[in-house]
Amino acid sequence: MIYSVILIFGIFCISNLLHNFLFPEKFIISLALICILIAVFYTNLFNLPKNNQVVFNFILNKVLRIGIALIGIGLSFNQLFQYGLSSIILILFNIILVFIILILIGKILNISKKLLILISMGTAICGVTAVMAASAVTKSDKNETGYAVGVVTIFGLFTLLCYPYLANFLFKDNNIQVGIFLGTSIHDTAQVSAAALIHQETYNASETLNSSMTIKLIRNSFLIIMIPILALCFNDSKSENIQNTLKNFFPLFVVGFVALSIIRTIGDFYFMESHLNVNWLNFILILKEISKYFILLSMVALGLQIKFSNFKQLGLKPLIIGFVAALSVGVSSFIFLNFII
Repeated sequence: MIYSVILIFGIFCISNLLHNFLFPEKFIISLALICILIAVFYTNLFNLPKNNQVVFNFILNKVLRIGIALIGIGLSFNQLFQYGLSSIILILFNIILVFIILILIGKILNISKKLLILISMGTAICGVTAVMAASAVTKSDKNETGYAVGVVTIFGLFTLLCYPYLANFLFKDNNIQVGIFLGTSIHDTAQVSAAALIHQETYNASETLNSSMTIKLIRNSFLIIMIPILALCFNDSKSENIQNTLKNFFPLFVVGFVALSIIRTIGDFYFMESHLNVNWLNFILILKEISKYFILLSMVALGLQIKFSNFKQLGLKPLIIGFVAALSVGVSSFIFLNFII
């Protein structure tokens, strides 16, 4: 475990030094992207100790969630409401669209219904967390769950690396729309935070992280709706299973994110016109910096879990399904943001 902690901090420090040395003035490649790439290369070149997963899970389940919750201090409740309200329809549309398209394609390719549901949940809602939650209530076997996790991870990684640059091209200087696009079209929460941080650092876009995480956390909250629906369709002991699954998988850091946004709103009201305004702004800046570094450390842990050898067993059909699902949410998000709102 100590080795894993040293490794994560070591890769982070090396990434930081490399970033400052190569790009001291202009953001061409962001620090977040360097963290991920070095971690991915390292884990695929060297064998890690078997007990490293404990540390990785702690960082991705605790440190990352604290970092995401702290993002809430960066925007007022009015901004939170503004970002979220316009995107709920898009989130709902994407969920329905992915399920319909994948069920139709699944019939053509003769893929199991449970695997289709797992990939749909992972794509439309919140990545691996949604896959695991859906797996618990659909009673999917290990192969189906493993395939779904692999598909969501590989296409989430692809969008993480490509979408920050594609979104900047598609939406030009509208950083809020870039954030909404990233928040609705990238699978996992960690992947969205990484992509948003890459865009924010590369293009000096201060609003990207706030808007993308707001939308992503709203997507995550749809577990409250989808898990009971799946439980009603697949289980006999419905109420107990629903309660246990929501307790285990619902992202409670959403509450922290909203709470800090409310604190920001109240603090701005009371402190911005007082003699404490400088102290209040410094407090906000400190929390935002802590959030950034927590997310960056999580990006290293995320990269260290990406083993290319794990993708070999997926097969062609799940990859086709994953590609279609990822393409569907990406295209629908682009159309919605350009032609509807």
